Amino acid sequence: MRRLTKAGIVVTALGALSLSAYGASAADTAGTTHGHTGSARTAESVSWNHGTAQANKRIMERFTSEFLPTGDPALAKKFLSPDIVMYFAGQKQQGLDTYLGVVAANQKAFPDLKWTVEDMRAEGDTVAIRYTMTGTQEGRFAGHEGTGKKVHAESMAFYRLSHGKIVEERAQLDMLTVLQQIGAIPAA
Repeated sequence: MRRLTKAGIVVTALGALSLSAYGASAADTAGTTHGHTGSARTAESVSWNHGTAQANKRIMERFTSEFLPTGDPALAKKFLSPDIVMYFAGQKQQGLDTYLGVVAANQKAFPDLKWTVEDMRAEGDTVAIRYTMTGTQEGRFAGHEGTGKKVHAESMAFYRLSHGKIVEERAQLDMLTVLQQIGAIPAA
């Protein structure tokens, strides 16, 4: 029997917790599938997971380069599920029309709005993107009339895809920075 040091026990326990927290796909990636190691099924699962992640990443690359700059409703139908669920600023919203309304309102508030992809990671059905948002506030935003002030803020979003379409978006914009830059709240 192998003796484990205290650090070894902690690392082993953390590894087991990580695998249970991430479920079967993490176990597949780690090289185990329900107690089996090194099986053909494991290699197939890893290959499938990687293939799905790469396909979803390509879809998101097109979404960010084709749809985001324009907000074109015809393009939205290519990328977004009609029943998309969005989580923004602690609120849940649903539906393609709602999504397009949010995009249109942001474009009206910031006519030169630009989302720059800084980093993109994909695993399974989820793609995480870190953006930089820039624009000039010309219209109403967060209850504040246009100021003509430029904004630059960071944003992160997690997208879940199914059958080649985005079915869920969880986004977090650095709203504090945006509100400070438009003068809606005092800067620190």
